[in-house]
Amino acid sequence: MKKRILSVFALILFLAPGINASDRTKSFIDRSGNKIVVEMPFKRIISLYGAHSENLFSLGLDEEIIGVSKNEAYPPRATTKPVFSYHDDAEKFIAAHPDLILIRPMIARGYANLVLKLQKAGITVVSLQPRTVDEMYSYWKKLGMLTGKERQSDKMIKEFNSGLKRVELLVKGIPSLKKKKVYFEAIHSKMKTFSPSSTAIFALKSAGGINVADDAQARRETNIAAYGKEHILSHAEEIDVYLAQHGAMNHAKVRRIKEEGGFSAIKAVREGKVYIIDEKIVSRPTMRLLDGIYEIGRILYPSRFNDITPFMAKTVVTRAEFAEMFIKTMNIRLKTPDYRHDIRKRTSAEHKYGDFKDVDYAGNGYKFIETAVYRGFFPDISKYKFNPDMPVKKGTVAYALFMNFDLPDARPVAIKDVRKTNPLFNQIQAVVGLDIIKLNKDGDFMPERSVSGRDLFQYISLARDKSVH
Repeated sequence: MKKRILSVFALILFLAPGINASDRTKSFIDRSGNKIVVEMPFKRIISLYGAHSENLFSLGLDEEIIGVSKNEAYPPRATTKPVFSYHDDAEKFIAAHPDLILIRPMIARGYANLVLKLQKAGITVVSLQPRTVDEMYSYWKKLGMLTGKERQSDKMIKEFNSGLKRVELLVKGIPSLKKKKVYFEAIHSKMKTFSPSSTAIFALKSAGGINVADDAQARRETNIAAYGKEHILSHAEEIDVYLAQHGAMNHAKVRRIKEEGGFSAIKAVREGKVYIIDEKIVSRPTMRLLDGIYEIGRILYPSRFNDITPFMAKTVVTRAEFAEMFIKTMNIRLKTPDYRHDIRKRTSAEHKYGDFKDVDYAGNGYKFIETAVYRGFFPDISKYKFNPDMPVKKGTVAYALFMNFDLPDARPVAIKDVRKTNPLFNQIQAVVGLDIIKLNKDGDFMPERSVSGRDLFQYISLARDKSVH
């Protein structure tokens, strides 16, 4: 009897309006206007856009990604994947047996024959690229739908919004008259900025900035907007900060911007407030857009975005904490991963961004660690091991101060426990001779000793004060 009741219940469910086998399929319209039907999660995916790849990794997909585009280097696992390009023949793609290839509208428009061949081979090709943050959320959901990771895509949205709320608290209370007015350059050679609805302008506004080019008009269906030199210069005295994205479309350099004809009239140029920011953290619809917001915030309002209070109470500062505290105290720009082809130019023995096996590249600390390593703050770096949780040594601090600051010549000092054969002898001599770090009462430096947060802040402050510049 019980079995019969269950069978009838199952039949009712099957015949009920809106509940049938076809409801297991999901669908949406992609940027090419194609209806994409998802009956089962795709399992062999080639991504031809860095944002797609990064988001797929964020969704927890690793085995499913069988190919990425040539420039991808984040997360570090992306560098282990085979490389594909829209310049490749269709046969190369077909031979890899993908069931899904993710592209963006630029590829769909420019390489329609390739797309057609792939579709004729039975491969699902999906064109996606959000133009606004609202579309970004929908885009993440579509990636989740394609891969069976809808719960994870919802989690991404939740985490992103939580990050935005933390930023809101940082900028809350800035008086309107104190907010920085910014021109955000997209392409210097063509004097183009970003459309007001773009992710880059969203990042700027989220960080508390005011977009002086809020009247810019988007070009076609892109995030780029023509503006022109005359229009930029009409805001010359308003522009507190001049930001420029750096990437494939814009090889921006501070010097080039400063030397641009007529740009000396711009307030930000005259006052040295010209900054370059990586396009990968402001123009791509990924979780790292939060990094872009924070980096812009560190440029506009350093005291609000570089809080080191938690470190001040530390009796022992770790190597990871030292990296973060130093970079925040000095408001040093964060290093982002290079493009894959640039990374591969380095020798195999050199440490490359993402090499450390004991650093969490999905967390927050890695950005400060890799920046500190790139800036040469650590004398004892191995290729794959950073030891983030080990106490930072006093000798390492001396080395970092010497490397970061242009210190004047120091008086020679006799240090009982640091001999000339010590690899850090010159650096320790410099900071001791300038009274940045003092010897103990016995005349010892104790280079292997740990340091507290309060002492570290004092050392950095003294070195900054004694620096030539």
